This record gives sequence, C-alpha cells and structure tokens, in this order.
Amino acid sequence: MYTIDHAKILDIPELLEIAVQFWQESDTYSQRSINLDKVKTQLQTLILYPSQGCVLIVKDEDNNILGGFMGGLQQEWQSDSLMAFDYCLFVKPEKRGSKAAYMLIKAFIEWAKEQGADWIQCGTATRINTERTVSFYKKMGFDHTGSFLEMKL
Repeated sequence: MYTIDHAKILDIPELLEIAVQFWQESDTYSQRSINLDKVKTQLQTLILYPSQGCVLIVKDEDNNILGGFMGGLQQEWQSDSLMAFDYCLFVKPEKRGSKAAYMLIKAFIEWAKEQGADWIQCGTATRINTERTVSFYKKMGFDHTGSFLEMKL
C-alpha cells in the first residue's frame, strides 16, 4: 500500500539520490551538469516555505520513497491569476504503471486548491516517455495546450 506525504528535511538525502537517477534517465537534462547543492536548496525552500510550493512524496509500506512531485505557486505575469505548476514529477522506473504517479498528481491538485490556485500548468520536457506522460496528464483532466521547445547555444 502506498502513502502520500509532504517531504520533510530528513527526506532530502533520498530525494537527491532520486534526482540523480531522474537526471541520468532524461535525454534532455543529462546533457547538462546537475548541481546537487542547488537541488538541495530548492527542496529545502519548498519544504520549509509551503507558500512557495510543495514537495510531495509517495512511499511504499517499507517507507521507501518511490517518487516525488515538486510544485510551485506564482502569480501569472500577465494577470492576477494564481498558477500552480510542476517543477518535476518522477517515479522510479520499476514503479511506473502503479498508482504512484496518480496519487502524486491527485495530491498536487488538492494542494493547489488549498492554496487558492486558479489553475495548474504541468508539462514534460525530459523525453522520458513523453507520449505516455501527456496521455497520463490528459486522463487526469489536463488539456494539452502547447509544447516546449529548446535550443542549445
């Protein structure tokens, strides 16, 4: 049985291990070096200052972290709407297809509602199962409104 919780400072070492796994798996991100000090600072900020965002984790019955969701909250640049958004959704490869991602997204939606968000924007730029990820978000009630593009300089 899986459980959802808000991450705690004590979860950061395990989350950093997962971040490295995520980084290495992503064709997009693995082209750049990862700065684990920066990741740690971002995790600390979101854990300690919930008005900035959240770090949600899904754990198994042995209390192992199977995946996580980092989300943020900000006023839109062009309106007074409050937008919740994802920084990262990652579930360990061996747990994909389980209820882990579903539980994380449902928990994030509830968190966003509690924060008074007007809407949520989530995306995928990792090249990890892109079509499957988009399909998953659509099944969760999200509309496909665009795409990310990038250029290496």
